[in-house]
Amino acid sequence: MKKGKDIKSHYSSNQGMFGIMFKQIFITLICFSFLFLATACQAKTEVIMPDKPLEIALNVTAEELYNANPDYKAFQEGDAQPMGVTFQGYDFPRFQESKMVFKYPNGEFLIDGVMSVIAYDNIKTPNSLLTDYNITFIYNKNSDGITDEDAYKKTMNLFKELKDKGWVYNKDIGSPRLSEKDGFIFTLADHTSSLNLDFTRTLTFEEWMQLSNIQTWQLRHGTDAFMDIMYIRDTDPETGNRHYLMSLDISDPIEVVKQTVGADHRDNWEKEYVRLYSEIPTWRLQSETQAIEMGLKIQQDQPDYTLPLVLEKTGIDTSKFISIDPYKITYEEFIKRSEAGEDMTPYYENQTKPNKPEITSQAKGRCLAGQPCPKSGYWFTLAKSDSRAYFKQGDIMPDYPNNQWGQVIWQFEGEKG
Repeated sequence: MKKGKDIKSHYSSNQGMFGIMFKQIFITLICFSFLFLATACQAKTEVIMPDKPLEIALNVTAEELYNANPDYKAFQEGDAQPMGVTFQGYDFPRFQESKMVFKYPNGEFLIDGVMSVIAYDNIKTPNSLLTDYNITFIYNKNSDGITDEDAYKKTMNLFKELKDKGWVYNKDIGSPRLSEKDGFIFTLADHTSSLNLDFTRTLTFEEWMQLSNIQTWQLRHGTDAFMDIMYIRDTDPETGNRHYLMSLDISDPIEVVKQTVGADHRDNWEKEYVRLYSEIPTWRLQSETQAIEMGLKIQQDQPDYTLPLVLEKTGIDTSKFISIDPYKITYEEFIKRSEAGEDMTPYYENQTKPNKPEITSQAKGRCLAGQPCPKSGYWFTLAKSDSRAYFKQGDIMPDYPNNQWGQVIWQFEGEKG
């Protein structure tokens, strides 16, 4: 558990992401406790599993999920939770685990040894879609556990299959831009995040054994499906047997964005994402400052990717995330001087390019400072905190010289307050 405080440190402004990781670990730990109790508590009645694998996919309703798997009706579960959320899915008895096929645009993959499938259903919204699944599975189908060598081989084979099917490393917006080798070194450090391992780099067994007992890899398939693969490596204190409980957390793009803005802003994520955009450079600067202090080299030409959902709703092209040059200023220096009111734009990378997101007019409208307001209503700008104000058509939009953002761009929010 040495990494928990570091994830929180990296994403102190991104509580949604930390909350999701905590949820994932919490659920997986619960399943692990069930694992060691299952043998004693399981009924002796033999359970015959269906031959057809369980089929799941994102963006279906709970009813559609269950209708697609009638052979698994006996294993359905629905657990009502506070705040109008219900856990939907399947629960399987120990030593009778299921096979599961996850289908995504242009592909699918199969997982064996599935213990549970949990989806999060908003029962306050009729026919709400399942945008996030947590799947737990186990490699060994007996109580004797599994060797570290076999767990290593099975995981590397899984990673190779996913790579061959077009899955790629999903480098987080707050992660340092490192080579695959340096990403491994960064992950092992006590004070860093455990989310920087590129699954496409095949680990040696010796490297595998250096990883923490809780480890996560982040993947995506295009921009349609996102997946975190996590293991919990544990030893039964009574028998000494080794166990690896595996977990897949699969989300669609809207869920990923809502995790970024946090639970308090799920319903107004478009506005909150635009506000957070100005903070994102410091998330990356914090981790890259740590990497440089470790003697690692930042790959400043490493690209980000466009998230079409964000581009459509906010006009922000996430492939053009602003980065602060970590070789010119440290995270601590940047925060101290920016809080003192200094213009920090000289420390942004790519000074020949715009040091701001490309806000288009396709989503909310835009207006440059000093220009007449094109439409009456409420407008805001990233260049100044608490800038939201009402302007009438024809009003000259205010400018804020020497701000930390650069050129002042006003964005239309709506006609009503």
